[in-house]
Amino acid sequence: MVRAFLGPNATLDNIVPRPGDGQVFIRARPLQAEPFPLHNPTMHNLVTGGTGYFGGRLVEGLLDRGETVRAIRRMTSDVSRLSGAVELMQGDVTDPASLARAMEDCDRVFHTAALVKTWDPDPEAFHRINVEGARNVALAAKSAGIPLIYTSSFFALGPTGEHPVDEDHSRPAPNYFTEYEKTKTEADQMIRKMNEEEGLGAIILYPGVIYGPGPLTQGNHVSQLVRDFLRHKVPGVPGNGSQRWTYSHIDDVVEGHLLAAEKAVPGSRYILGGPIATLDETFAILAEATGQKPPRFHLPIGLLKGFGWIGEMAGHITGKAPEVTRGVAETYRHHWAFSPKRAETELGYAMKDLKAGLTELVDYLKAFSK
Repeated sequence: MVRAFLGPNATLDNIVPRPGDGQVFIRARPLQAEPFPLHNPTMHNLVTGGTGYFGGRLVEGLLDRGETVRAIRRMTSDVSRLSGAVELMQGDVTDPASLARAMEDCDRVFHTAALVKTWDPDPEAFHRINVEGARNVALAAKSAGIPLIYTSSFFALGPTGEHPVDEDHSRPAPNYFTEYEKTKTEADQMIRKMNEEEGLGAIILYPGVIYGPGPLTQGNHVSQLVRDFLRHKVPGVPGNGSQRWTYSHIDDVVEGHLLAAEKAVPGSRYILGGPIATLDETFAILAEATGQKPPRFHLPIGLLKGFGWIGEMAGHITGKAPEVTRGVAETYRHHWAFSPKRAETELGYAMKDLKAGLTELVDYLKAFSK
């Protein structure tokens, strides 16, 4: 039996049997075709992670261009946000056979799926999904002979100094603060090695801290922070407030992926960065956008790590994710400043102003909470 969750405008008259294996996939389409642009039948995209915060927005961007999209979904995936124009196929990045089926008749694959959490009771899950999953997708894409656009992370490049660095920056030391950071770094190094030694030709993209309208998933950290700020639940600024972070608006990152798919040379790498601001500057912008006062206190990293230790111990008992972990606290001790100059020059990448972007997010969250 196959269970599928379709949007309210979708029809069920297009359940298509897959010859030979008894599998089916659903080519969902709206009752009224007018809201969706005419699809280009010559460009069919597979998106992993298409039900997630960023992946879902990428799916929308592809559809807006008139291209067709197939999205992999697990049985537990919430597909309510996806347009009825999306093909939904059951699968998982940890299941190579399902990936091979999903890539049939596709022209390219965007691999955005990842376990984006600050903590998980099963630390090995990060490796299974972020590293082994990326390997499975890469091998399937190579076998299918289609281009791979891989969404890495700024964390894979490691902490920086105060001044922005480019794609050639290497991690100062092989130490990691979170399992997410560690496994995204390992996956990035693996894909780069496959490019060099196996001719994979994957295009690797490094967004900064992605922010902007969208569902409040565990990976949507900025929206969670802004929501807490609106509720007066931010006790203080982590560290001394001078740490510099790179913020990438979600729509800019989507556009960066589309530009890379069109223009990038196989095997190339691009930072899809954005405005760089200290934590104090970030909260000052939020204060102006909301009419609230910024946090009065700075919270020492050591204090946060102490709270993190307590939260992690409790989490192992209850299974509930702690509010802060020792690793997350440690990330606030460092700068994460990255330059998108290569993407600007070679792809035509552009960035949204941080004040405008955060103001937009504040308005979205206020409307969302009503």
